[in-house]
Amino acid sequence: MGENENGDYYYNNYNYNRAHNELDQHVKLAGTALVLGLISIPLCFVLNFGVVLGGVAIIMAILSKGTMERLLPQAKKAILYGTLGIVIGYGVFAYDVYKVFTDPQLRAQLNTMSEQMNGVSFDEMLEELGVTIDN
Repeated sequence: MGENENGDYYYNNYNYNRAHNELDQHVKLAGTALVLGLISIPLCFVLNFGVVLGGVAIIMAILSKGTMERLLPQAKKAILYGTLGIVIGYGVFAYDVYKVFTDPQLRAQLNTMSEQMNGVSFDEMLEELGVTIDN
């Protein structure tokens, strides 16, 4: 800390509040990771984008540490939200797979869509793979 001509104290070192220093690249990376982690949670319900964004958020948060002793608060939150996005995303995926194999109406809809897109129904594809599922 220093003192100017008015007798007021000022900080001449950017490390005084490292978590909010916009000049530090680690803070920018941790902030971006936090935003991606937050976005990953609602995107879990849209084509499982949340799993991918959650993973990217966690990697960016870990990389933002650099040579510092500890993670920044933004990076810690990004890891939490990214992990939450991954867990919810895989949970939604498991639920979708479960519903397709147990609900006859959804199975018929999947067969119709598969025939339109691939020319072969989903059940026929499973039979080719040697998987048998009783309705």
